[in-house]
Amino acid sequence: MTSERTLLMVKPDGVRRGLIGLVIARIEQKGLVISNMRMFRMDDAFARTFYAEHDGRDFFPVLLSFMTSGPVVALQIESPNAIALVRTTIGATRPEDRLPGTIRADFSTQLTENVVHASASSSDAERELVLVFGSSHATLGTEHE
Repeated sequence: MTSERTLLMVKPDGVRRGLIGLVIARIEQKGLVISNMRMFRMDDAFARTFYAEHDGRDFFPVLLSFMTSGPVVALQIESPNAIALVRTTIGATRPEDRLPGTIRADFSTQLTENVVHASASSSDAERELVLVFGSSHATLGTEHE
């Protein structure tokens, strides 16, 4: 079966609050495979590139400040239909739209400090995985046994 890859990132608030293990457990309990992991701290240039689609929006400076405030943990998730499954598991961005049982509903009431980031589409996943892991580690659309 064709496997899809996506990025899930535990944001600085999730790292600071000790939620890395809980996020990983939720992913593994769902049957998703973590095929790569990296802990690092975004600098301003990386954060600007990573969140370039939001440049010029009112919240962009706050987002940059938050995402560079501490380390993040990036997970490359691999599974058939990985993008949709991860997005469902993390829940909605807006607090009022979050369903109980999702990572964001269970661990955050904030809009920006919402514990996790996940790729929204296959093109986002490809771009984000290359940024975080480099092109040699983030190959999309491979066959998984």
